[in-house]
Amino acid sequence: MHNHLLEIYDAEEFAGPNPISVTGLGIIKGPENTHYYVIETSDKIQPNGRPITQLALRAHYGGDHIDQVKESVCTVGIAIMKSDCKLDAGKVYGFDDFIFWKVGKLHPKNGIEK
Repeated sequence: MHNHLLEIYDAEEFAGPNPISVTGLGIIKGPENTHYYVIETSDKIQPNGRPITQLALRAHYGGDHIDQVKESVCTVGIAIMKSDCKLDAGKVYGFDDFIFWKVGKLHPKNGIEK
């Protein structure tokens, strides 16, 4: 597992902590075969007023690869799931499954741990 800090940009209406301590869970396939890095927050956060513990991140810039998201500092698009489900690495998700929420930056926390 990888431990990170997720910094949320333009977070004026977000009342939670910033940055957020998160743990990487794995990679899923999303819309248009884009890869997303699933993270779990150490505490529940409430984007859009709904408590959640998982977010899906994708590389924000076209030249960045999903491995950069996992292993180095990277600007990311942050999505939340529309339903209250746990993300499953074996499933392919579509546009109807995600709500694109914010842009942020993912930082490794003390390098790669565990």
